[in-house]
Amino acid sequence: MLQSTVPPRWSNDEIPSRGVVANALRCPFPLRINRHVQAAHEHSLSWVRRLFGDELLAQKAGKARMAWMVAGFYPEAGLVELSLAADYLCWAFALDDLGDETPIGERPSQLADLFEAFDDTFTGAEPRPGEPASVTALRDIVVRLQQIASPAQVEAFRVGNQAYFGGMLWEANNRAGKWVPHESSFLMLRPAAGAVPPFFALVEPLEQLSLSAAVRAHPQVLELQRLAGGIVCWINDVLSYEKERQLGDVHNLAIVYEMHRELAPGAALEQAVRLSNAEVDGFLARAAALPSFSEAENAELARYVDVLGSMIRITRDWTLGSARYAEHDELARLAG
Repeated sequence: MLQSTVPPRWSNDEIPSRGVVANALRCPFPLRINRHVQAAHEHSLSWVRRLFGDELLAQKAGKARMAWMVAGFYPEAGLVELSLAADYLCWAFALDDLGDETPIGERPSQLADLFEAFDDTFTGAEPRPGEPASVTALRDIVVRLQQIASPAQVEAFRVGNQAYFGGMLWEANNRAGKWVPHESSFLMLRPAAGAVPPFFALVEPLEQLSLSAAVRAHPQVLELQRLAGGIVCWINDVLSYEKERQLGDVHNLAIVYEMHRELAPGAALEQAVRLSNAEVDGFLARAAALPSFSEAENAELARYVDVLGSMIRITRDWTLGSARYAEHDELARLAG
């Protein structure tokens, strides 16, 4: 792993402002915002009200400007595709809050039952009487995805969601046992718990991008995906460190460092920033050394690498500005 050369920007005993932390993060990727973002935003708020019947959830989604995050994830997607992504992000954050901020987050068996119902939405199973709104909402997303994606792409999204649910169960077990995950398990499982697999599975159908089987399975491409998936989580963790520390949520890279390395808060945060920056350097090195395929395959792979870079960049900008992590909203400049 390449070592970051970014020096500490703060003392060991202080937690710097999120703006200072953001400036210490290495993120040399262009900011690309999908032109359909405002329309997708409005659609998503209407969808939350209709499927969840929850005005408070709609207000939280609106304040957090969730559509802006997926607008950076899928910068070239059409309106139909971007709206699906925005709806899925609202659904995923509602699920994340269920795990993080309610008692069910400490009850793995209840979550497992819910996840089984989620997985059934991919099989065409009939709705169950009185099923939770979250199940109905995911079914709506799956049906819409089936209309624009190949069966293989829908199955990849299903597998990605299964990994996500497995990551959430891991978090629930940690909460139930009052455990702070060790570094090795955290580094391996945090991306799944952060919904990286399903969002990565949506890249090809939503961006109308097609990697060949040989490209998709190449070890260097898989390593590039792994690095990108980790980076978006580490960036999110360092920018949400203070909030999650106050809430007692231990599923944060800096908190794991603080606990297991016995570091002061500022030192733990600095170590997390260094890991993120080192992995960005690793991503750039991998991207520059990818093997050559056919001309058409190389063009699609280049597009895919650009999307991964966009995902990293918007994670930094959106997490810094989102009302989900801060009282003020700095995303207005992205709307233009």
